[in-house]
Amino acid sequence: MKKTEQTKVEYRRATESDAVRIAHLNQLLAEETEGRRLPEEVVLSGVRRGLQLDPEVRYFVAESSGTVVGQLMLTREWSDWRNGWMLWLQSVYVVAGCRRQGVFRRLLEFGLDHCRRSDQPVCIRLYVEEENDAATAVYRRLGFGSAGYRVMERRESIP
Repeated sequence: MKKTEQTKVEYRRATESDAVRIAHLNQLLAEETEGRRLPEEVVLSGVRRGLQLDPEVRYFVAESSGTVVGQLMLTREWSDWRNGWMLWLQSVYVVAGCRRQGVFRRLLEFGLDHCRRSDQPVCIRLYVEEENDAATAVYRRLGFGSAGYRVMERRESIP
């Protein structure tokens, strides 16, 4: 684990024992950013499955005084155009009392350092809600910019 003395936060890979907390933070994230209430059992099942899908899915957490106060997920996608892995930054959440203290920035760097050693990614991408100006500003300060693509989706129902 990496420990930062300034904020007394430890950064580490998430484990199965973090699944319930990650699922809860994902629910808070959906409520804050999209006003959506996600079913607990679906989110928890999704987090548990994600934790089993390493190296395609990796969760990282920030922990303070034994409580996870921040999280992010990095997934990877192969790019044949670039002959390398693209990382997708997802499920980013830092609890309100720990925001604006560098927790997300350090958590992101911790996760990226881990992935760089094994994947040597060619880029890092993310989705951000069009109306989420605060998040957009944070990501811009961290070096993210427009990828020049519009995200589109076609929903599929699973029997």
